[in-house]
Amino acid sequence: MYFGSRYIDPTTDFGFKRLFGQEDSKEILRGFLHAILDPPHPIVDLSYMPTEQMPELTEERTGIYDVYCVDSEGQRFIVEMQRAKQIFFKDRSLYHVTFPIIQQMRRGEREYPFRLLPIYCIAVLNFRMDDDPRHMRHIALCDEATGRVFYDKLTFVYIELPKFAGTLDDNLSLADKWIYVLRNMPALADIPAELAAEEPFPQAFEKAQQAALTPAERERYEAMLKKDLDEQGKILNARNEGIREGIHEAKLEMARAMLARGIDRATVLAISGLQPADLNEL
Repeated sequence: MYFGSRYIDPTTDFGFKRLFGQEDSKEILRGFLHAILDPPHPIVDLSYMPTEQMPELTEERTGIYDVYCVDSEGQRFIVEMQRAKQIFFKDRSLYHVTFPIIQQMRRGEREYPFRLLPIYCIAVLNFRMDDDPRHMRHIALCDEATGRVFYDKLTFVYIELPKFAGTLDDNLSLADKWIYVLRNMPALADIPAELAAEEPFPQAFEKAQQAALTPAERERYEAMLKKDLDEQGKILNARNEGIREGIHEAKLEMARAMLARGIDRATVLAISGLQPADLNEL
């Protein structure tokens, strides 16, 4: 968490949406999408879509995205930044793509009513989703027997920032350069020389300067940083409390077993470190 850095943290909600989700961010977003997806055809133009998608029924859950856009060919792109680990995140990703699927069904194309245009869901995660060592994975629907792609119009990309350890000295791919930027931007004093001549990185670093924020934007950003710090503190305190409770339970189990073997209370207290009142509860 960086309060005094030159650049905003792009993994925060504020930073991610500023870097990729504003009208003057389109070229930055387009460069990012090209790097991560390496699509068969260039992404010519992008139009931002509403980030809150309403369900078919009022009692169903809405879909809220960080960035949602469509290109000139009708391809849909969902780009998400998730800082905190979330159970069933893969399920959430699948739920998110149902909205652009339904939207395309509403088009009312008479000749091919079920023809869908490609949908891409990119999730940038600031946590480890599982034990797979890869920091970026492209997921598609495949034939289990052959491993071949069965359906090529639905793609999930998961980027796990904590698994990335590359440096700019490693001759990084364009995709990994973006991952390096997302992971390290707030710790940098200036745009690295390796990125300074490669668009749209200069535009991204200019957009991310804290000095470019209005007073209201800076206030929002710093409030978000403080909120994140508070949340991290609560999680750490809860984890430490859980550890303490676990240790205490283990001591009680040990004391219970010792008493069952006929060991006297004084010895049990000396070995377990428990208080006399603890033994009275057993």
